[in-house]
Amino acid sequence: MKPVFANFNLRKSASILGAAALLTFGSAKLQAAPIIEKITTPSDKQVTVSFVGATETSFVFHLEFDNKTGQKFYLIVKNDVGEIVYQNAFNDVHFEKNIRLPKEESEIHPTFVIRTANEQIEKKFSVNRNVSESFVVTSL
Repeated sequence: MKPVFANFNLRKSASILGAAALLTFGSAKLQAAPIIEKITTPSDKQVTVSFVGATETSFVFHLEFDNKTGQKFYLIVKNDVGEIVYQNAFNDVHFEKNIRLPKEESEIHPTFVIRTANEQIEKKFSVNRNVSESFVVTSL
């Protein structure tokens, strides 16, 4: 059996020990970054989004938001891949809006976001379009 020799590099070991000591003793003042926003689960009284129906060219949703403080908020609508398809700022105390999304696909997964200065509220949907054809036959 051949003997195995460990390759000991004094400079490498000293730099590793120095870095470990610095991280252990020198980081007493380091802190994690504060959380800027929190994502909350909204109550049904605060935000409601409902599917109203469809036209020939679009799906229609109705959104209501009770903004009790009247602070500025953003309404953001994202598509299936998270791209923003609508964004606007409002400050209404009781906000209502019909939102039309184009019927480009047979299935869509929109996300409606209400973002204020310190919170973000999301409502997600899945819409499947099924086209069916029926016939009524009567004897004459």
